[in-house]
Amino acid sequence: MTLPPERRRLILGLDTGGTHTDAVVYDPGAGRVLATAKDLTTHHDLAVGLIGALRKISALKWPGGLAAVERVNLSTTLATNAVAEGLGGRIGLVLIGYEQGQAVTSGLTRDLDRARPVFIAGGHDYYGRPRGEMDVWTLKEQVRALDAEVEAWAVSGFFSVKNPQHEIEAASLIRSLSRSPVTLGRDLTGQLDAVRRAATAALNAGLVLIINRLLDAVKQALGELGLSARLMVVRGDGSLVSEDWARARPIETLVSGPAAGLVGARELTRGLMGAGPADLWVMDVGGTTTDLAYLDQGRPAITQDGARIGPWRTMTEAVDTRTRALGGDSLATIDRDGQVALGPRRVLPLCRLASAWPGLEEQLERSVRLAGPPEQATCFFVPGAPPSPGLNDTEAIILEEMKSRTPYPLADLVQKLALIRGPFGGLKTLTHPAVLPAAFTPTDAMAVLGLFNGGSARAAAAAAA
Repeated sequence: MTLPPERRRLILGLDTGGTHTDAVVYDPGAGRVLATAKDLTTHHDLAVGLIGALRKISALKWPGGLAAVERVNLSTTLATNAVAEGLGGRIGLVLIGYEQGQAVTSGLTRDLDRARPVFIAGGHDYYGRPRGEMDVWTLKEQVRALDAEVEAWAVSGFFSVKNPQHEIEAASLIRSLSRSPVTLGRDLTGQLDAVRRAATAALNAGLVLIINRLLDAVKQALGELGLSARLMVVRGDGSLVSEDWARARPIETLVSGPAAGLVGARELTRGLMGAGPADLWVMDVGGTTTDLAYLDQGRPAITQDGARIGPWRTMTEAVDTRTRALGGDSLATIDRDGQVALGPRRVLPLCRLASAWPGLEEQLERSVRLAGPPEQATCFFVPGAPPSPGLNDTEAIILEEMKSRTPYPLADLVQKLALIRGPFGGLKTLTHPAVLPAAFTPTDAMAVLGLFNGGSARAAAAAAA
C-alpha cells in the first residue's frame, strides 16, 4: 500500500562503510529511532550488502512500514576510505601551465601515486591573461597513449579560477577522445592555490566511479524493495545534496560518514547534559578509519580550508575532522624492530574470510609449521570490486589465478612473480579495488581473545600463531 504524501513522514538512513552497511528508520516528528539493521558491506557487489540490510530492517515492524518513508538519506565512508588508503581510481591528471619542477617540489606528482601526470603548455596569469597557446597536439597524443590505463581524467589549469578557457577546451578535447569521466578543477573550487586545486580535481576524478557504483547499488536495492522515496546524500559539512550533485562532485562526500555521525551524536545527546546544547568530542572507530571531531555548543566546527584526510587537505568545505586510516580491519604487520604496526591499508579479516571458505582454517594451521615469512603464510586474495581499467600487471595475474583458485595465497604469488619477472613489491603496489587482500587484523586479534564472535576464531588463532 502506498501512503498519501501527507502521511509519509519517516526517514530511512543508509550508511555504507568499509566493513558494514547500516540501515536506520527515524521519525523526525517524534525525534526517535524506530528500527535499525546491519549487514556486511559486500565490495564485489555493493547492492548485496545494501539489500541485506534493507531486508532485515523491512522485516521489523514500525508504524506505516516502508510505505511511510518519504526520504532516503545516504552517508558513506567509501570516498574517505579510498583517499585514506590511497585506493581511488587510476586517473590521468592534465596540468596546463604548471612547471613540472614546481609540481614535484610541492609533492603533487609524488604523493598522488595513482595519477599519471600530463604537463601541457598554456594556462593563464593572475589577471586571467593567456601565458601562451595551449599545446593541443601534445594533449591529444597523451590522451590517446594513456586512456586505456586510466579510469577517469582530471584537468587543472594554472590560474583557471581567473580564466577557465584552457580547462574547458582541454576537457572538450578529452571527451572527444575518451569515454572516461572528466573533472575540471574550476568546477570544484574558486580558491587560489594551483597545487591544492589540482590535487582536489585529481582526488575527485579518482572517486567518480566509486560513488557512481555505490549510488547505482543503492538505487538497485531500493528498487528491489519497491521503495521510490527521494534519495539524498550527506555532504562533508553535514548538509544534504542531490544524487546528481554527488555523482559529479564525489569529493564533496569526503567525511560524509563522520559528518552524519556528528549530527546523530548531537541528537542522541540532546538533553542528557543539561538543558542547553553540549560541547562534545565525537570519536568514530570503524573498520577502516578512526574519525575525531568536535561539537561546539551542539554545532559541528566547519573548516573553510577543506577536508583533511591523512596527508591531504582538499579545497572542499567539510566538518573539521581528523581522519586516520586505522580501524578494526587495518592490516597488522611486524616492523623491522619487531613491533606491531597497523594500517594504513584495510584488508579482509581472516576470521571472516574463513567463515566463507572453511578450508582456510586447515591451510592456516599447516602454514604454522612451514618456514618462511609469516606475512606470506597469512595473506590471501579474493575478488573485490568489478575489474575496470587501470589494473597493473601483478593485479591482472592475481585476477587470472583466482579464476581457478580462490582465496589465492600471497606465497604462491611471490613464487610465480619470482619465476617470471622478479620480486613482489608488497601490498602497497596493489591498489586496484578489484583485488581484495585478506590478512591478520585487530578484528582477528579480538576473535582470538573471545571479544568478537562474527567469524572463525580457529582461523584467527592459527594466523596469530
